[in-house]
Formats: sequence, C-alpha cells, structure tokens
Amino acid sequence: MSDIRVTYSGLIGLGVGFASVFTGIIFTLIVTRRLTPEEFGTWAIIGSMISYFIIVEPIISYWSTRQIARGEEVGKTSLISSTIFSIGSLPIYLVLAFFVANNTGSNINTMFLGAILLPVLFISQTLAGINLGHKPHATSYGLLGFEIVKIPAALLLVFLLDLGVDGAIVATLVAYLLKIIIQTHFAKSKLQKKFNTVTLRRWIKLSWIPIYSNISHLIWSLDVLIYAIIIHSTIGVAIYAVSLTVANVIAHSGLVSQALYPKLLANGKQQYVKENFSRLLYFSIPILGICIIFSKHALFALNPAYQEAFLVVIFISIRTFFYVLTSVFYQVLMGIEKVDVEGNPTYSALSKSKLFQVPTIQLVHHALYIISLTGILIFLNWYEYSELEIVIWWAFIMVVLQIPFFIYLWILVKKNIAFSFPLVDALKYIAATILFIIVFYLTFDFVIHYEISIYKYLPTLLAELAICIGIYIAFTFTIDKKTRALFRAILNEVSSRK
Repeated sequence: MSDIRVTYSGLIGLGVGFASVFTGIIFTLIVTRRLTPEEFGTWAIIGSMISYFIIVEPIISYWSTRQIARGEEVGKTSLISSTIFSIGSLPIYLVLAFFVANNTGSNINTMFLGAILLPVLFISQTLAGINLGHKPHATSYGLLGFEIVKIPAALLLVFLLDLGVDGAIVATLVAYLLKIIIQTHFAKSKLQKKFNTVTLRRWIKLSWIPIYSNISHLIWSLDVLIYAIIIHSTIGVAIYAVSLTVANVIAHSGLVSQALYPKLLANGKQQYVKENFSRLLYFSIPILGICIIFSKHALFALNPAYQEAFLVVIFISIRTFFYVLTSVFYQVLMGIEKVDVEGNPTYSALSKSKLFQVPTIQLVHHALYIISLTGILIFLNWYEYSELEIVIWWAFIMVVLQIPFFIYLWILVKKNIAFSFPLVDALKYIAATILFIIVFYLTFDFVIHYEISIYKYLPTLLAELAICIGIYIAFTFTIDKKTRALFRAILNEVSSRK
C-alpha cells in the first residue's frame, strides 16, 4: 500500500486531534464541574479497568494492520473475531468490578454499568486497526465523530438529567457507536472477503506476540487501581485524572506521525522518518510549553477545586512529551521489521526480532514504574502525606523513568536506520516557545480574569492562548524555512482535495 500519504494523513490527524482537544475539554468541563471528586475518581477507575481487558484485542488488530498494509484481505475475519473476544471478556470484568467496588467504596451498580463500554471499545479498536493499514486518516474522522457527539450526550445525561457517572458512561457509549459507524464506512472495502478460520488460527498461534506487547500497557494501567487500594480513596485518582486530561493535549501532537508506521510496513522507505520527526517537534514543543504555563489556569477552568494540583500537570506534561517522542521510535523499529512477511515465522525468529525486542523494553520500563510507585505509595501513606503531595510524587516518578528510556530508544533507532536528531529545528522551536512564555507572563494578569463562572473565565483564557499560538506561528514562520514549507504543504493538500 505505497499510496499511503504520510503528509496528508498526518495533517488530517493533527487537525482532527486539535479539534478533539477543544471538544474533549468541553466534555471534561461538563463532567468535572458536575461530578464530585469521589465520583470523578470512580469514573477514572472504570476507564482504567476497561483498559485491562483491551490487552487481548490486539491479537486481532496487531496482525490485521500489518497484513492489510501489505495488501492482504483480512478485514471481516478481524471484525468478527474481535466481537467474539469482547463478549468473552464481560464476565471477567464483572468479577473485577465487584472486587474493586468493595475495596474502594465505589458504587457497585455504576461499576457494573461500565461493562457496556467493553464491546464497543473492542470493535472500535479493531476497525481502527483495519483502517490504519490502508486509510490512516479514517481513524481521525472516527475520533472527530466520537468527540463531537460526546458533548450533546454529556450535556443531556450528565448536566441536564444529572445522572452522574452513569450519564458519563452512557454518553461515552453513544459516542463510540457513532465512531464505529464512521470507521465501518471507511473500512467497508476491506470487509468484503469471507471469514477465514485459517487466518484466525494463525493469529491465535502467534497471539503471544501482541499479548506480550500489551502486557506492558496492562502493567502501566494498574497505577490507578494500586493507588485506590493502597490509599483507600478516589480523591487522588481524581486529581491525577484531571491533570492527565490537561497533559494529554500533548499526546495529540503524535497524530502527525500516525501514517509513519503503515508507510514503513508498506514499502520500508526510511526517508520519511527525520522529516516527520521534525514536524512532530514543531507541534509538541510549543504544546508542552502551553501545558506548563497554563497548568493552573486550565485546572481552575475544569474545576477550581483542582487548581493547586498544577505541579502534577507540569510533571505529567513533561512525561507525555517524551512519551510521544519515544512512541515514534517504537513505531519506526516495529515498522522496519519484516520477520512476519514469512507465512509461518518460527518462534526463534520472532523472539529475536524487533516484534519481541520493543515490547520487552516497554515491559521493563512499565514494571519499574509500577514497582517504584507501589513502594512510594506505601511509604508516603505510612507517614500520612496529603493526597496532593502523594500524587505529585506519583507524577514525578513518571517523568524520572520516561526520560532514560527515550534516550535509549533514540540510540537504538540510530543503530537501525540513518537518523539524526533535528537539533537545529528543535532549538528554533524552543526559542519560539520561550518567546511566547515571556509574553504570557507579561500579559496574563491583564488578559485572564479569574471568574467562577466558566462562561466569563473561559473566553479570557482562550484569548491568552490565541496570543501565545499567534506568536509561535509568526516567529517560526519568519525564521524557519521548514515551517514555511509545512504551511505550503498544508495549502497544497487542501487545494488538491477540492
């Protein structure tokens, strides 16, 4: 599938990602301003628990993306198999929900209701895997539909009908259903062939690769549950979750690289890597700066009760920045691996490949994180630190462990392909970011007005944000020819689609 367009898919993904930032913030505003910290903590725990069960879904989407990118028709087999797997996971979720509710004080009926999100999440992830292999930008359209419909659903169910966490769950369900419809539309050309039991048996035989790849994600997502059980509270989980909402804006910059992995799978050409990485830095560096300087203001907007947690936002933002860069390195290493091109690769070949090496690195990283976090939580709880102090340490651990693995992956990528870090570009983007940070501290007292009413506060916050973004774009456009080339590429892509 050499016709995958890295620039087009990346720009579409980035545009939709930034649009979803605003829709996501609106949804979060509705939820955080309507739910108590305890209820918001329960909402975060449900989200974390659901992620445990997604570990088996990549048995399907992991291989379907790779095979579809190489021209194999396995779409219908993927979708039907994923549906079966999702149904099988429901009883296990209900048992875990019962245990967690009894140990955290969460409402057990609400925990059980969260089970309705499992099937739609499975199906959505599988369709995304199918589309990633032939139309990467389709995943962005699905995300946009998801984010847009969430807002009216949340307004009705959470704000107007005051259904609390139950309303948030149902609103998310409705959003996923629209996302599935959109994704199915783009994937329909890949859903024509018959269900192939031979393909499914091959995936099950090789399932240890995607399962092993996702064990690390499962381990990482245990942090929320471990906190709730050790501290016996959901308040800290709420602080962490709302801070993560702000910091996750940086993660959207990674969408500019969403087509890199299937492009490398399709033809193996590596000339796109450095150019794409430079574009990633262009967006991720200023967003990191924005998340840091707006940390306290963003938390106040979400709910004034959380504004003192700005250090948590800063630490998680720094970690997210390096996580996004590291994730691109993971994509590159996985994308250039060809061991699975063979019909039946041996266990020995797979275990020596990057399909095994990369997940092992992630597993070591995430295991160190969970072990460190557990020890710190027990220590701080024993000495009766406040929940805010505990969560600050939680976020600090995330940063300390992320940076060394970023450096290691950078070295590993350089050993496998001709890649040099675009240092000059990075310094230009850092200079532009420092410039708007200076302007921010000179002007925010005049522009931003603290008001409890979100209708009065949010416009002033957005005005200051627009000033910072405007300065960054103007400065980089003036001094950096790659920025000018990027805007020309955007204009060319827009004009070519008319």
